[in-house]
Amino acid sequence: MSTFVLDNGFEANKNDAASLRSLIRHSIIREYRVVDTQKAIEVYQPLFDTIFSNVDSASQCLPIFTTNYDLAIESFCGQQYSQYELADGMEHDPLLRETFWNPGTFRWYQFRDQVRHIALFKLHGSVNWMRLTSTGRIVQSLPMYDVIDSDEYQNTIIYPSGSRVATSQPYLTGYHYFSRCCEHVRVILAIGYSFHDYDALASLLKARQVNDDLMLILLSPNAYNVLDTIIRPLGEDTWLWTRSIHGRFGDPDSQATYLPEIHDCLVRQLQK
Repeated sequence: MSTFVLDNGFEANKNDAASLRSLIRHSIIREYRVVDTQKAIEVYQPLFDTIFSNVDSASQCLPIFTTNYDLAIESFCGQQYSQYELADGMEHDPLLRETFWNPGTFRWYQFRDQVRHIALFKLHGSVNWMRLTSTGRIVQSLPMYDVIDSDEYQNTIIYPSGSRVATSQPYLTGYHYFSRCCEHVRVILAIGYSFHDYDALASLLKARQVNDDLMLILLSPNAYNVLDTIIRPLGEDTWLWTRSIHGRFGDPDSQATYLPEIHDCLVRQLQK
């Protein structure tokens, strides 16, 4: 059996690595499966109000691409069904009485009157998505760890890992739409994102080659550091189409500053 040595000198084998990976995966699910819906509303509502005040909600949706596994956006939209319509790639089958992954839901999406539309792409999976081992079908379930019945179910959460994360469903669909959106949108707002995901970063840079109108807004407590260490080294002109906003998303003090800045960027960019 092969072994490897960690930085601290501890020797581990493949079984140790598998156990550690299982522990990490289990901890992620336990951490992200519970969402404070009221807090989600308090955090996201002001941001969505700012964004939708600059777009026509009757003909335009807000695509959200997230590497988080939690159910914050789903909980937000579910609590405010009369105001928001959510497409997340999941379709309900009344005969089987289950909700399953179907990328066609994005292609067939239809607008409802008098609501705001959100298309949610969870690039690294979700705590409540389970893959049936026998068929490969992805179904929506209670957020649980697959060790309960690992011969029949597998969690769909993955970690940022170079280029191999985008080669199978449901991840392939999410990255495909992200790439296409980058090629056509005028503004991308990156919230607390480190840009360590190879696929997302590559799509962004390639899109800039064909989309001269693209503006990237960085919102993070480390926004300026991300710009200097990640974005600027990628090209001499990157700073020309990137805006950095220092702030912690959801923090009331930061919110009072970053929301007007986001609004100003949207007004300037979308009214060109």
